[in-house]
Amino acid sequence: MSAASMVGRIFLVTGASDGIGKHTALRLAQTGATVLMHGRNTEKIHQAKSEIAEKTGSKCLEVYTADLASLQQVRRLSEEIHNNHSSLDVLINNAGVFLPKREESEDGHEMTFAVNVLAPFLLTSLLMDLLKTGKASRIVHVSSISHLNCSKINLDDLKTLKHGYGDGRPAYALSKLCEIMYTYQMAELLRDTNITVNCLDPGTVNTNMLMKAWGPIGIPVNEANSQYIAATDPALDGVTGKYFVDDKDTKSSNLSYDKDLQDKIWDILVKLTGAVF
Repeated sequence: MSAASMVGRIFLVTGASDGIGKHTALRLAQTGATVLMHGRNTEKIHQAKSEIAEKTGSKCLEVYTADLASLQQVRRLSEEIHNNHSSLDVLINNAGVFLPKREESEDGHEMTFAVNVLAPFLLTSLLMDLLKTGKASRIVHVSSISHLNCSKINLDDLKTLKHGYGDGRPAYALSKLCEIMYTYQMAELLRDTNITVNCLDPGTVNTNMLMKAWGPIGIPVNEANSQYIAATDPALDGVTGKYFVDDKDTKSSNLSYDKDLQDKIWDILVKLTGAVF
């Protein structure tokens, strides 16, 4: 896609301080797009913006700081974006965590679930009015092939995960399965709108998170283009409710298509976040 075709389009990338989020923001900046860069650490996100501006010459970069472990800060992030913009064309929910030891958020939720599931679910609902005002808008949820390692969901223990946390990998797999399941629900809900909703596995990439959990088993960050492709490829115009691996429409786990379970998880997420779609 030519750089000129992204001029005037507005993208929000969460978790853009480093890793794939930062690389995606760089790729988007190269197209002339307006890129809203979210990060948790003020110093890191401003440094990322400076580096991208220097490499691309872009003057269309904005920085937003929020700790997505806090639902209150997710709401504040939405308010700040609303204060600066009346529309949004693409939301890339990239931010995520992997924690080898169980922690709880300030809201009392297991931290992996709070950041990887509740935060993007709530943020997406809060920005829905801007996305509906955008042109051929897209929502991209970043999941993981790791969801295949989650074979069951204990709905009674979903928000706290006090049982079976293990080394953090079960919690991570659970969070990524939940993301896929609410992607499918959201796509159906928005099917008659201007918004498409898809999710993807970004590939095995040597991000800080991957190195912490699995070691250097992936590709360099600067080769991780799946999020950029999902956000910009014209071939995906109108394509919704899909899960992509290696940029190909791929079947997710059998459990992820359980409609009754999707409904129950959706109801829990709405109850926990107050999200309205």
